[in-house]
Amino acid sequence: MKNTFDTRKLYFGFPVFFLGYKDEIHGYNITTSSSVYSLGRMVVIGMRTKSNSMQHILKTGEFTINVPQKDLLEEVEVAGFNSKKDKFDLTKLVYSLAQTVDAPLVDACPVSIECKVVDKMEFGALTNVVAEVTRRVVDEQFVDADGYFRNDQFNPVLYIGDGHERLYRSLDDESVKMGSLIENWRQKNM
Repeated sequence: MKNTFDTRKLYFGFPVFFLGYKDEIHGYNITTSSSVYSLGRMVVIGMRTKSNSMQHILKTGEFTINVPQKDLLEEVEVAGFNSKKDKFDLTKLVYSLAQTVDAPLVDACPVSIECKVVDKMEFGALTNVVAEVTRRVVDEQFVDADGYFRNDQFNPVLYIGDGHERLYRSLDDESVKMGSLIENWRQKNM
């Protein structure tokens, strides 16, 4: 039986990422976020409207999404808990400039996405930004000989929790190929 679960927040497994942006005080900067989804050449991010990063992204219209693995968890927290500071200096992370937008790519992140803002939608104290993906970059170790992403090798950090407690989780080594389960089901049921 399901019961009403009264909580301010419920995160059921969202990827943690560094949001890269041009910062008029620090040059380039990052913050940590977990509110993102991508579909085709569109990506949507969400965060507090008055946050430093959102203000800069709305001003410049450009940003990057940089997806770390669990070896960067300390940097994830440092970048997420130090508002309006130079987080590249604090974390000692190194960056390169993106090719299609004026924003940083975090070199230690194996997956990065360059984005241009297309639209924004405010919802109370939060803003959702819809952006066009202008370029994706992936570390060569995560691309196979045929040029396909090695899904089974990539291990992003997930953000999970509620208003009481939130935590980071990583994926285990088990992978199930999409479409294989329906084939098994069809064989048993048809």
